[in-house]
Amino acid sequence: MTEIEEALIRLRAGESAGALESNHLEFKQEDPSLKRTFEILADAVVCLANADGGQVVLGVRDVPGPQGSLQGVSSAVTPDLVVRGVFDRTRPPLSVPVDETVKDGVRLLVITAPRGATFYANAKGTATRRVGTQCQPFPPQEQKQALASRGLYDWSAETSGCNLTAINPDEMARVRRLLRGAGRDDAAKADDVSLLRDLRLMTPDDKITNAGLLLVGWEDMIRESIASYGYAYQYRPTPGSEASSRLREAKPILTAVERLLDAVETRRAVHPINTAGGVQLQLYDYPNSAVRELVVNALVHRDYQVDGSVDLEHSPEQLVVSSPGGLVFGVTPENILTHPSTPRNRLLLETVTTLQVAERTGQGVDRVYREVLRMGKPPPDFRDDGMRVDVVLQGGTGNDSFARFVSTDLDPVQGGDLEVLLGLSALRGKRTLSADSLAPRIQRSASEAQTVLERMVHAALIEPSRRSARRPFPTYSLTASSLAGMGRAVTYHRRGSDGIDQKVIQHVNEYGHITNQTLRRLFDLNVYQARDLLKDMQTRELLSKIDDKTAGPGVRYGPGSNFSAKTEEPKSTTRRSVHKPPTQK
Repeated sequence: MTEIEEALIRLRAGESAGALESNHLEFKQEDPSLKRTFEILADAVVCLANADGGQVVLGVRDVPGPQGSLQGVSSAVTPDLVVRGVFDRTRPPLSVPVDETVKDGVRLLVITAPRGATFYANAKGTATRRVGTQCQPFPPQEQKQALASRGLYDWSAETSGCNLTAINPDEMARVRRLLRGAGRDDAAKADDVSLLRDLRLMTPDDKITNAGLLLVGWEDMIRESIASYGYAYQYRPTPGSEASSRLREAKPILTAVERLLDAVETRRAVHPINTAGGVQLQLYDYPNSAVRELVVNALVHRDYQVDGSVDLEHSPEQLVVSSPGGLVFGVTPENILTHPSTPRNRLLLETVTTLQVAERTGQGVDRVYREVLRMGKPPPDFRDDGMRVDVVLQGGTGNDSFARFVSTDLDPVQGGDLEVLLGLSALRGKRTLSADSLAPRIQRSASEAQTVLERMVHAALIEPSRRSARRPFPTYSLTASSLAGMGRAVTYHRRGSDGIDQKVIQHVNEYGHITNQTLRRLFDLNVYQARDLLKDMQTRELLSKIDDKTAGPGVRYGPGSNFSAKTEEPKSTTRRSVHKPPTQK
């Protein structure tokens, strides 16, 4: 099903057109003036073509009227007229395909705007581009960045004006070590000139490129030739206190990465936890692999044609990595996980990728998300104001129960599935999850989000509610085993007559007590998950320890002060449901 087909189905269900628009889809309604209709369409086509292309559907109201959202298009507006109308009102002229379709007896026109080979403006000379669901101004400076993202301009491949005297032998030795580590021994053995030419860090006239100078140049030469380059680090014991450690330098990028990582690691907090089988996990406040990707991305993808340094603000509460320039053209915080790789400094990125300093094809951001989520922490927060990009990682060492659940209860595929991790993370603080609520988290369409939810159902991680099970997009909640496995990672308690509490209560009523071992058998838990569940039920005073033993899987737990109140709940539920007994599990 195409995006338009899905949107039209949801329009017929009563949703507004504005809520269904995306960075590739725009709805317009016909204006009483034919000329004005063509101007509206030309503006929309320019906006989409200057981004990634998309489609404009003519004949749809923004707000549903008495007859719904599908207003239709009059017979006076023909596909041929639309093609000519857009062509005459775009600079340079743009010819677009126009298709006619009928939905529910309503005639619609679908105009397809291709991703432009160049950039376009309307008849008045105004250029815009699509950002999310809005058309925003597209000034010349941003057009230059967009050319870079399309591989038509690369600042890092331009000459720095420096010759071989700008090369630092220590940095060349570092490059050779990295090449050998990447399995490129032959390249590592080459002389300096041959190596630089092989990596395309030298121009045909034997000058060093900007990328080459940033990677292997002397610090004073970098400062002189690339005045915008630099990085800084500071550590604050609390976010509002004076910095107790500072660093400000302009050393080559490979050294800069090590210097900044060492600064963070020196003050990194770690919390070890045990899992089933005696395996110990190390929970870090700021995982090294995640910090590494953020630092490399900040240094490689920043805009070197604007002033400012790459800055790291470090405290126990948060780590902020900030870089000059907005996100690369076409990338936003809302699509950063799914947008195709669009490097601003292509040669620089290709080189650090060859040296295995950076992830290939934009996978670095995925790794940042995955690493922090696996430790029971919230996902990174990307912020872009057009001038700088800030990435915020929350401090603390994460949630023991969630990290243990991911490590022991999920198979390696599920544990490495970023979309599944985002879904489980969402269910830590909210009882239910649907395709519509998951879609923005994984930055995909509702249909794609539904596919993720179905994978989670197949893995017995979630289950649909009885009321919504037959809907195209059901509402899901954690299964009893997932809820027990995640334990205290869940901030709410989904307990009922068919839930975990009731099963434990029934067991205690029958046998007088329950143990860690019994919980493990009842709910297929490991010893640590059962321990967390017992702690939770003790906190809520449903259970209390009745043995003199202080610890161990055989310690017995009996009724707590709130135990009798819970046992009454199913009785009242049964009386209210005389004609329809509750389903037995």
